[in-house]
Amino acid sequence: MTIGEKIRDIRIKRGLTQADLGGDLVTPSMISQIEADRAKPSYPLLTELANRLGMPVEYFMNELDDQFLFSAQLGVAMYQTAVGQPEAALTQLESIENTPEQGLNHQEYILTLAQTYRKLKRYNEATSHLEHLREIAYRTQDKRLLFLVCRECGYVEADRGNTEGALHEWTRALEYGEALSQSDTMASLDLTVCLTELLLQMDRLTTTTTTTGSHGGRLNDRPYLEKASKLTAETPDLRAVSDLLITDAISAVHKDPSKAKVLAERANTLLTFARLVEQVIVVQARMTEADRPSYEEPWQHAALAMTSIYPDVFLTTECDQIEHLLGMGQIDTVPNRISRVKEFLNVLGKQQNICQDIRDVSFRIRILESQLVVMQGNRDDGIEQLVSLLGEFTEPSHQELRVKACALLVLWYGELRDTEKVLYYCKLMEESMVTEGQGTPFLL
Repeated sequence: MTIGEKIRDIRIKRGLTQADLGGDLVTPSMISQIEADRAKPSYPLLTELANRLGMPVEYFMNELDDQFLFSAQLGVAMYQTAVGQPEAALTQLESIENTPEQGLNHQEYILTLAQTYRKLKRYNEATSHLEHLREIAYRTQDKRLLFLVCRECGYVEADRGNTEGALHEWTRALEYGEALSQSDTMASLDLTVCLTELLLQMDRLTTTTTTTGSHGGRLNDRPYLEKASKLTAETPDLRAVSDLLITDAISAVHKDPSKAKVLAERANTLLTFARLVEQVIVVQARMTEADRPSYEEPWQHAALAMTSIYPDVFLTTECDQIEHLLGMGQIDTVPNRISRVKEFLNVLGKQQNICQDIRDVSFRIRILESQLVVMQGNRDDGIEQLVSLLGEFTEPSHQELRVKACALLVLWYGELRDTEKVLYYCKLMEESMVTEGQGTPFLL
């Protein structure tokens, strides 16, 4: 039996209501969540509940220890998945003994497993787990779980190249997210992060054309970007984020003390991190003033610190902007932008465990650099760079990049009227598309 099942069983045997057991400690709703294993009691709270139930706290301890061990292992796997180490995450998940078969812990485990399978491109296994969770969510009318399932299903479809399917799932996720914003089921900051991420993904899918790869349109023509702007307006810096966490903590103090404790700890951790970032930037700036330059500029330290979890988001956005400028023929600022990205990649390259997404960005920026060289009038040099780069695309994840490179070479050799090379790279592009399962090349 789980902790929640034990508490419920003994409470009923004692003839107590959930309000009787919660008393002045927690609300009946919180007791209900604990009994349903949707919330975990802290040790002090468990001790008080055990006293009221007339049971020694040790009666619950073995189960509590197991839950703490499970939570720790799951937390490690979540982190590894988030930073681009899905192989390590899967090993961690598979090492967990006696995985829960129901309740919140079961849901979190299956969701993390599905995310890990997606990162490993094992889409059928990811989809199977997500459909299992969707069934649970519909049966229990759990909007939080429905939101998370639709969100992750959208990523699976996007990774598969199914734009329509991804937008369908994410549209449903937004609907559930708006409903969650009217309740306290999810912490407001967590919900803001998830919703903003979805909106940015949807904006990218709906504003990227398959012929130029460029972005266009005014803000009022890009509704997803406009919504994202409104969502993030209240959290422009780390101090604002910390203040939001504390506001949520204060509102939860009497309704859910354990949740309030977690939120307050997150706020204080974030402030500590912000102070460290500020100190690093000041140190680097003063070293420069003292004629002891560091190997990168202070802005690089700030960017690296602020994007250490998902640096590919920053880098991909920069590449998108460079791609847009090239598509518009506005190349004046492109060299500086490319240099900034390459410098940032150089800093990241000094770290260990760089995720595949970062490696792919390094290839993408080299493709863009070859485009710039051609647009500057050095077509032969640009072709030489791209042909050399093409031989480095060896992994399955590189197939889309291979298709882009081949499409450019077909275009450039076509302008040179080199029919033999055009046919060669058309065939290579077709082979890459079959390998990747794409129906149409993504031309730049």
